[in-house]
Amino acid sequence: MQFRQLVVAAASAALVLPGIAGAQITTTAAPGVSTNEIGARLRWGATGFEAGLLDGGSPAGMPNLNPGGTPIWQLDTPYSFTVSFVSATGQLGLSVDFGGNVGSQSIFQSSFAAPGLANYTGYGFQYLSITGNESGSTGRSSLSNLMINGNSVAALAPNGGLVQQFYTDAGVNATGDWTITGDLTFTSNGTAQERPSWSFDFRNGERAPGTPVPEPTSLALLGIGLGGLAIARRRRA
Repeated sequence: MQFRQLVVAAASAALVLPGIAGAQITTTAAPGVSTNEIGARLRWGATGFEAGLLDGGSPAGMPNLNPGGTPIWQLDTPYSFTVSFVSATGQLGLSVDFGGNVGSQSIFQSSFAAPGLANYTGYGFQYLSITGNESGSTGRSSLSNLMINGNSVAALAPNGGLVQQFYTDAGVNATGDWTITGDLTFTSNGTAQERPSWSFDFRNGERAPGTPVPEPTSLALLGIGLGGLAIARRRRA
């Protein structure tokens, strides 16, 4: 069956997955000081969207997929997804293959609103958190075949409650790029609380090495050097 492709683009309609080599993902305890900056969410959208982007942990005002409010997930069917962040462009991406009745769908965002930065170009993130929430819902779900920056990580399932796992990437300091892939499976119907819900949050952003901002002292020395060159040229003239 031929899939229909739908792309909603805020700045770029081309999904550019980062090329990551040698990055080592490790699980880590919840950081003492941590801020949800940008991310993505997949959920059983009983009255709202099925998947969407996040800014500061909130989907308000951010692009989303299938906003009609009628769940299109089929039970016991794995749905492949990709969440990505590309430091060079500051672009956050989300794609989900909802199946033959809807087809692959993708959304991208390159600029953001408060409470985070307006633009994350050149930034990396210290942590990724993946949270599954089934609290108050009879719905059940799981993430399987999880890969983060090319590394296989353990499957996750809330089992009627809340599960949260933090990850850190030794390679993020070199590239700032992230790619998360996996399969989401619902095994029983969700509820009006929009659960089960899965959130992928990038936390504690900082400018990635390789995109330095000149310090005032460096700028002053550069100005002195250029001034000296100009004086020398005038004397030779």
